[in-house]
Amino acid sequence: MSEFVVGARLHFRLAAVLAAAEHAAAATEHRATYQETDPTPALWWVKDDGTYLMSNGTQPEGTSQEIRDRTIAYAAGWGRGTDARSVCGADDFVERIALCDDSGGADETPLLDILRTAHQAGHAWLVLEISTDQQRFAIRTDTVHTR
Repeated sequence: MSEFVVGARLHFRLAAVLAAAEHAAAATEHRATYQETDPTPALWWVKDDGTYLMSNGTQPEGTSQEIRDRTIAYAAGWGRGTDARSVCGADDFVERIALCDDSGGADETPLLDILRTAHQAGHAWLVLEISTDQQRFAIRTDTVHTR
């Protein structure tokens, strides 16, 4: 696992994140991370060429790059061609973020519902805050982002 910068915040355009999440939810097949055997709809937080959230839903063979790009939401300031080591560590990674409650519990609102509600309310950003023991999400109405 990478050495994350504790307290770092990554800002993602909520509309782009929701588009990726809706794609994952609608897909009939899903890609698995190395740890999964039975993948379900999820967003993947990826660090390689920049850092981004993307759908784990499969795309039909021959899907254009333009269409594929609609299922990816780059962090503000950390798009293609950027080196996110200063915030995400040196190693490339994929972290799965469930869109629905995988535990079967009914006490938590699924992330997909949170994204939909926030978007309908006019929120602009999804903020991923990195901590030592968990990833926390916050929905913000900011019209600008800060690193």
